[in-house]
Amino acid sequence: MKKIAAFTIIFVLAGMCMVCNLLSSSAVDILVWKETIEVPAPDFVLKDLDGNDVRLSDYRGKMVLLYFMTTWCVNCGDNIPYLNKIHKEYNDDDVVVLAIDIDEPPKKVRAYAEKNAITYRVLLGDKKTARVYNVIGVPSFILINEEGIILCRQCRSIDMYLKKIS
Repeated sequence: MKKIAAFTIIFVLAGMCMVCNLLSSSAVDILVWKETIEVPAPDFVLKDLDGNDVRLSDYRGKMVLLYFMTTWCVNCGDNIPYLNKIHKEYNDDDVVVLAIDIDEPPKKVRAYAEKNAITYRVLLGDKKTARVYNVIGVPSFILINEEGIILCRQCRSIDMYLKKIS
């Protein structure tokens, strides 16, 4: 009888721990969601491959698609045709595509951009900028609306948003 009672207590405590873990991770997920969606996009000034300063706030009034990437990221290269297509279709009129390479030498990034025929603007970023945008890995998409508000992170429905402005 004592073994059954002890087993029951252990079982109940284990269940309570699981519920607490679920609740705490859900709370964290909600906080991350609230902190990164429908909030103003942090402004930045980064250099492009030609050494020009690029300020995010200069694009207010246009949708901006930030694309965090690196040259060593295998999946990042898979997105280049899609991003080139968006750039060609909108030509920076209504939608601006800005790739932000994280912490790599300009020469290496320029060679990568040329080799892959990237038509959109590539910026030389750093871990600080990635951290400000809560980028955990690459590739990462962040879509910002005309008012400078983050619409989505790791966007899976960019085309849906773009159709709204067409």
